[in-house]
Amino acid sequence: MDLNTVIKRLPMWYESGRCVYLRSGPGVGKTTVMSDAPGILSKLLNKKMGLVVINGSLLNPPDSIGYLIPQYMQDGSAPRSIYTLPFWFVTKEGKLLTEYDGGIIIVDDVSQADVDVKKALGEAALTGRLGPHEIPKGWVLWMTGNRVGDRSGSTKELDNLINRRFEVEVEPHFPSFRDYAERNNVLPITIAFAENNQHIVFADTVPEVQGPWCTPRSTVEWDRYLQLAGKYNNNVLPDDPIIIEECAGQIGIAAASQYFNTLRLDREMPKFETIVASPRSVKVPERPDACMLVCYNLAYQVKPETIEPVLVYVERMPKEFAVSFANSAVKRKPLLTQVPAFRKWVQQNSSLLAVIAVG
Repeated sequence: MDLNTVIKRLPMWYESGRCVYLRSGPGVGKTTVMSDAPGILSKLLNKKMGLVVINGSLLNPPDSIGYLIPQYMQDGSAPRSIYTLPFWFVTKEGKLLTEYDGGIIIVDDVSQADVDVKKALGEAALTGRLGPHEIPKGWVLWMTGNRVGDRSGSTKELDNLINRRFEVEVEPHFPSFRDYAERNNVLPITIAFAENNQHIVFADTVPEVQGPWCTPRSTVEWDRYLQLAGKYNNNVLPDDPIIIEECAGQIGIAAASQYFNTLRLDREMPKFETIVASPRSVKVPERPDACMLVCYNLAYQVKPETIEPVLVYVERMPKEFAVSFANSAVKRKPLLTQVPAFRKWVQQNSSLLAVIAVG
């Protein structure tokens, strides 16, 4: 299942009350998508939804059910033993779970948890009970993890835990990555790099030889660093040997080489200001990868006041690139759908109506 499908299923998974386990190779984006669930559910249900994310590899049994401490009685009778609340019964906002209408508890990297922790989580997954405590009404327990072959420190799986949750295998998927990237201000050259090198970015196996390698996560992390490097370079993305070495240290040597090929190709493309000034005369690239790069750049920079000349230029491209431009532009700037020129253009290009919802 790809992550776009996961996002669509989140409301139904929540309403079912089931424990959901997303499993994949490292760096696909499982935890990020699950963490978006409270925001999605808050809007859908008009309720105050909370989020708790805990790292399964760091848990021990007392973390899971609380610590046993003596309670001294005022009447002088023998002390009684009580369990404290687990630390994760409080959200990062400092509020108890009971202060929300409901929410999501994510045990991240549960595949790396100690076996004794998995035993405790098995009952919580089925009934919501954790020793003397119960997960409050409206809260569900979800999990993420990696596969045994991913060299991520996975521990023994317990059959009773497997039987008390439903597992979803998450597959790397460029459209899901593109949609996330456009919602989160990832550079257009990074999106173009990912689209043109899907065999590198979305490979579903870890390398045989250990070292930096390319995943959707490491690609986004590299993009953030490159944007920062651009700020320290007079707002120009650098391509010197040092930055290339740093890139190789994040996504691997082969991927870094392809990334900077994309960056250099970008510098050969017509500039946004030139296209806006002369949309009918500026040359349209011939290579498909160059056309795609230009479309992502236009979507990244277009504003309501520049949409008309940009559409004139995009009309000169093959239709498939117009679709890519329109999708990317709307995801980055939803208000474009209210601009008359854009609405008219979409109506005139009926093939776009299937992929763009004009409000």
